[in-house]
Order: sequence, then C-alpha cells, then structure tokens
Amino acid sequence: MAQSTGDLESGLTRFLNTLYACFRFMSRFLVLCQFCECPTRGKKCKKNVSGDEDIPSEKTNRQGNRISLAVYSFPKRYILAIMTFLGFMNMYALRVNLNVAIGAMVNNHTVHQRGYTVTTEAEFDWDSKLQGIVLGSFYYGYAFLQLPGGCLALKLGGTRIFGYAIFLASMLTLLTPVATRYSVYGLIAVRAGEGLMLGAVFPCNHAIWSKWAPPLERTTLVTMAISGCHVGTIITMPLSGLLTKYGFDGGWASVFYCFGAAGILWFVAWQLIVHESPSDHPTISEDEKNYIESSFDRVHGDASIPWKSILTSVPVWGIMFGNLASDWGLYTILICLPMFLLDILHFDIQTMGFLAATPFLVKSLSGPFGGITADLLRRRGLSTKSVRRVYFAVGAMGAGTFILAAGYASTATVAVTCMCIGVAASGLMHSGYNVNMLDIAPRYACVIMGLTNTVGTITGFLSPMMVGYITVNKEAEEWRTVFWVTFVIYVVGMLLFCLLMSADQQPWANGNEGKKNGEREEIKMEEES
Repeated sequence: MAQSTGDLESGLTRFLNTLYACFRFMSRFLVLCQFCECPTRGKKCKKNVSGDEDIPSEKTNRQGNRISLAVYSFPKRYILAIMTFLGFMNMYALRVNLNVAIGAMVNNHTVHQRGYTVTTEAEFDWDSKLQGIVLGSFYYGYAFLQLPGGCLALKLGGTRIFGYAIFLASMLTLLTPVATRYSVYGLIAVRAGEGLMLGAVFPCNHAIWSKWAPPLERTTLVTMAISGCHVGTIITMPLSGLLTKYGFDGGWASVFYCFGAAGILWFVAWQLIVHESPSDHPTISEDEKNYIESSFDRVHGDASIPWKSILTSVPVWGIMFGNLASDWGLYTILICLPMFLLDILHFDIQTMGFLAATPFLVKSLSGPFGGITADLLRRRGLSTKSVRRVYFAVGAMGAGTFILAAGYASTATVAVTCMCIGVAASGLMHSGYNVNMLDIAPRYACVIMGLTNTVGTITGFLSPMMVGYITVNKEAEEWRTVFWVTFVIYVVGMLLFCLLMSADQQPWANGNEGKKNGEREEIKMEEES
C-alpha cells in the first residue's frame, strides 16, 4: 500500500509539473505571436506588421494612447480563456462518461476488488436500440435550451449562466447511478436534465467573448476555450474505462460520482475568479481594459433581439448548415466510436476507452492551432471571409474523407489512425463557422449560437438512433454505411457554408442603433471573397 501511495504521489507530481510547463509555454507562445503584453523591461521587443522597424516597449491602442508594456502580467482575458477551457472540459466529461460506462453496464466486465480481479455480470439488459435511445437522451434536453440559453445570456450575462449550468448538470450526474438502478426511464430523465442544463453553455461562451475578445484575437480565444471539449473527452474516456474496473459501487457508478464532484469543484473556482466584463473585473489593468473595450463599437441600452433579421439572414443560415455538418460528424464519432471499437475491432472496455480518446487528443491540438494561424493570416492581410472559408472547407473534407477511410481499414491500427486524422481535421472547422457569428453580429452572437446549435444538436439524438438501427447485426458493412452518411453530410455542409457565409458585420447587428460601423480593428483590411 505504501509503494502504491508513493507511485500515486510521484505520478501526480509529474502531472502537475507537466501542466505548469504547458501553461508557461502557452503564455510565452502568446507573447511571441503578439497576442498579449510582453516583458520588455524598456527594451525593444517586436517588429510591426510590415516588419520594417522595431516597436518599442510601448504601443498605441486604437484611441491613440500609449500603453506601457514594461511590466508583464498575464492578461485577464487569457485567464478567462483557461477557466472557460476547464469549464468545457468538465462539460464534456459530463456528456461522454456514459458512452464508456454503458459498456460495463450492459456487458460482463472485470472489476478489481480488494486485490483480486473478478468478472461481474451485466447489471442491465438493454438491446442496441434501447442503448441508442439512452445515449441520445442527453440531447433531448440539450437541444431544448440552446436558444433560451442564448437569450438568457444576453439579458443576465454569459458568465453567470455558464457557471450555474455546469453546476446543476454536475449535481444531476451525481444522481445518475441511483436513477439508473431505479429504472431505465430514470436514467433517460436524468440525462435529458443534464442536457437541458448544458444546452446553455455554448451560447453563453459567445456572450462571454462578445465582451472580452478583441476582433483580431477572436479565433484564438474562442478555439482555445472550446478545445477544452476535446481535452475533456481525452481525459474522460480512458479514466471512465479505468473506473469501471478499479472504481467503487460496481465500477460504472463511480464514473458518475467522480465527474460530478469535479464539476462542482470547478464551479467554486469559476465563481471566485471570473467576472462578466472587463469593466467589472476588480484587478484588471487599465491598459488591458482600454485595449479590449476600445476595440468594440458601443451599443447603449437593452436593444430588443431583431428576430426577423436574424431568421432571414443568409449568413446566419450559412452558419447553421456549417454547424449541422460539424455536429453530425462530432456526435457520430463521440457517441458511436466506442461501440465501433468494441463491436468491429473487438477491443476490451479499458483499451477502448484509451483508443476512443485518441482522436480527440489530436483535435485538442488542431483546434487551437487553427485559431492561432487563422488570426495570424488575418493580421497578415488575408480577408476574414477567405480565412473562414478555407479553414471550414479543409476541415470538412479532411474529416469526411478520413472517417470514411476508417470503415475500409484492414487493421485496427489503420482504422484508429484514420479516425485521428479525420477528427483532427474537423478541429479546423471551428475557425470557420464557430467564430463567424462574432464576425457578423458580436452583440447577438449568443442568440445566433443558440439558434444554430439547436439545429445542430438535433443530430445528437438522430445520429445514435441511426447507428442503432443500421448496425443491428454489428457488422463492418453496416458501419461503412454510417461513415458514408457522415461523409455526404460533411460535403453538403461545406458547400452551403462557403456559399452563404459572410464576414461583414450585418446592418442589424448593433441593435436599436442600426448602424453598420463595424469594429475598429488594429489593421484595416478590405473584406473580399
């Protein structure tokens, strides 16, 4: 026992050191990419955009004021990005834990108890169709609160709703084992309730960044935050597999207890650290506050939501089709990949948990990489419209092609590799459609996100239901049909998004003022197709 405790402490120490090194690298990389203030100590530190001459340790903001960079402090907007990242990580932990745990709930599996490994019989007898309904039940509630969540975020503030949504979902996760043992309908009800709470999270994210993200940092900050989704998947799938074997209360039940408790701990930190806007933050520097707030056009008053303009906007429909294609591919892989690994590639539950997380490991890197490079291209003069189109098209075609190839792979190694490349490519799509709503209407981005994600979330229960009906016999040919459907949806979504999207702020985007002044960006760029 002492040796085991020592190994655990040693492993935890290595993990914390690695995490610290990652945050140090991130801060230095952001400085290098000119995204945040740098420690110059009175020396020249970087070149201007043209590269002709050095810029001293002060810079000029959009109002012509000089900003001192002599003293370095990690910007509050990046602390917010890290906390939002952790929030999304917890959100996805709550979403995907059942995808792995269900394997131990409906199949015989091994459990490690008191130093012995014993085989435990399945606690529940659910056929593939009922399993599809159970896995999709989260999305019944998730789709319902997308649009109301966006409206609430606009009225009450994104940070408040974001935090309480994850907290309430965490509480419901703690109740999952009790509800499941009572009835399968109890599990469906609890999962739908979790989805209802978490449905507001993505719209709230856009409400947060409409106040905190300067225009030329939008893609970086948004993709950095939502990459927490993929890291959450990476951590949750293998850890859930381990908990089903080494956990308590039958193994699978401990999955829900552990992740529910983690969500509550995150909520406490969120309440202490995060504030609604730069002007509300008690310790933000005046330089950073002015830098952020001066980059936006001010909109006074509580303007009513221009529903007619939003619903008839062609660019909004373009985002909706892009969201639909992205979400179909995401949910097909996120929910159904564990079943593919078990039924076709014949991995055990613990190995399956690690392998199912692998594609999302590479996506957690490709998403922020796409965001950083997209903003760099915009800084160098490439139009926002071209950047959005290119990243979405490359991501959609790459994802569809390699996911389809996985169905025809001759070995498990090739199949998992194709899945990794395909899911990594899909991470680039976020630099296209996901940030585009902040381009066309920053003030109403949370409402547009709620609207488009409502449509996208419908795929969350249609996709597992489709897989359940197609893969009745659990044969490879049936899974190829699933991947062909996914490929076609990616291609159609890519064509519609690229045709309908816009990067210009819309005439109705400033509420009652009705102006189309746009945002005052550091670098004036002519938006062309």
